[in-house]
Amino acid sequence: MTTVLLCLQHSFEMLLKAALVQQGVKVFDRKSGRSIGFEACLRQGQTSSTVRLSDADAGTLRAIDAMRDDEQHWFNEVSEQILYLHARAGVTLFDDLLCRVFGERLADYLPQRVLPLSVDPPRDVAVLVDDEFTQIAALLAPGRRARHEARARIRTLLAMEAHSEPDTKVSSRDVDRVEKGIKDGGDRSEVFPASVTSAPRSMAPA
Repeated sequence: MTTVLLCLQHSFEMLLKAALVQQGVKVFDRKSGRSIGFEACLRQGQTSSTVRLSDADAGTLRAIDAMRDDEQHWFNEVSEQILYLHARAGVTLFDDLLCRVFGERLADYLPQRVLPLSVDPPRDVAVLVDDEFTQIAALLAPGRRARHEARARIRTLLAMEAHSEPDTKVSSRDVDRVEKGIKDGGDRSEVFPASVTSAPRSMAPA
């Protein structure tokens, strides 16, 4: 899980920087001497006439980045279905960008026959989020002693808010707020007001 999210996020950062350089945009900050970060790449990509990142595309990448950050720096839990949906969306978007900017297809660099397998295939995103919320509530039930796993799953759902909220930053304070809301009996729409209820094109179930 960690490796998939790390590599997926990093591959997009490198692709976006390559795309920006291709059209003559400088990706190094003269003052710091370092290249621009992931969020700056997204903003540049949305205003670029070549890259043309849509809001939905940028939301998918921000969600991947947020989950990667939590997975790398915190104790996190990303379900098989959520990981599968974002990995598939990432591969679809990577191919789109590669073709749009460089005129190449991802299939040119992959084996002709690939069979993706999942023991828990993805469903509709809204149903998936509802199921995750139900599992978190069950983990926080009195006597369960599963608070750490519940908070890890809360972080993932908070990260998914990046699909619709560009400034999403998952903090311990946010996790505390959601945990309290669930324990107090709040429903999903109250506790996660910005959670994903419909999938972008690249995340729609096949």
